[in-house]
Amino acid sequence: MLTHEDNELLCRVGPGTPMGEVLRRYWLPVLTSEELPEPDCPPVRAKLLGEELVAFRSTDGTVGLVDNYCPHRRASLFFGRNEECGLRCVYHGWKFDVEGNCVDMPSEPVESNFKDKVKVTAYPTVDRGGTIWTYMGPKHLQPPFFNLQIWDYPDSHIITNRVQSDSNFIQVIEGNIDSSHISFLHRNLADLDMSDFDDGTDQVGFPSNKMSTKIRGADRFPRIMVQDTSYGWRYVGLRDTPNGHNHLRITTNIFPVYQMIARLPSQGPGVLMMIPRDDETCWRWSVSARTDRPYTQEERDDRTRNAANLTDIHGRGEKGYWNDYMLSREDQRTLSFTGIKGIGTQDQAMT
Repeated sequence: MLTHEDNELLCRVGPGTPMGEVLRRYWLPVLTSEELPEPDCPPVRAKLLGEELVAFRSTDGTVGLVDNYCPHRRASLFFGRNEECGLRCVYHGWKFDVEGNCVDMPSEPVESNFKDKVKVTAYPTVDRGGTIWTYMGPKHLQPPFFNLQIWDYPDSHIITNRVQSDSNFIQVIEGNIDSSHISFLHRNLADLDMSDFDDGTDQVGFPSNKMSTKIRGADRFPRIMVQDTSYGWRYVGLRDTPNGHNHLRITTNIFPVYQMIARLPSQGPGVLMMIPRDDETCWRWSVSARTDRPYTQEERDDRTRNAANLTDIHGRGEKGYWNDYMLSREDQRTLSFTGIKGIGTQDQAMT
């Protein structure tokens, strides 16, 4: 059992904390590229590892990620003007480029060089795979960009979305790798009795989705196997199938916050990323790719329907603890085990 002290060590992510300093040694996603759709578009709030930030896409297309607070009077740069290769504070007109340099200080005399002595905290960014990434650690320790094969596909072949979870990132990682809960939480009531179902895929190879559902319902106490690897570890939930085979649900965990949960070959590659906003909340990122063709707009709309509608200052979506994740007791009575729509939303409600 985890001690209170160990739990604090794992979950605190602000500047100067042990886990926070570890995470700052890695490239982390901060926004989807779509949230900064074009040069000089409005800036966007971001929160990462307990730091309040503002992102903007400069006139030349590069992305800046800076401290939310202007170093002059601590006014929020979110209200700033994104124009002519810089973000200008609307309080006194100080303007900063993507590297945090103050490039204009119109409240000072023309002959003044005071602007050359002022910087706002800024972090490097990479815009790749439909995602804007940043590195928040010491410059001399900056690693190469974290590269998985999925980032090499064209943006048209990738769907990226994120939702805010009102739990710390460790809780969400634990929930993702837990193989037992899928026998219950994500079940539809129509699938509770599948004793007569047989589509012929309970054999060596990949069972169908429906056969996997039957197997998970029949064997609700998976045996756990863990394999340490050079990149993290792999976790296997082992179940017995009705025909006497072994059913393996494999989750790949790439240190520190990346997971690849069992997928069928037809689903293509995918990765989940659990990124701390602060000590109590995190972003649940989901990235999927098609290897054969671009996603259609209908597919994109379907995949992002439950993603964050970042309409409030906290970046929350339409479902959360404040509205019981839109729980329907009628659906719980007639359709699903939870009465909550969407696998991701069901996970959020429990963690």
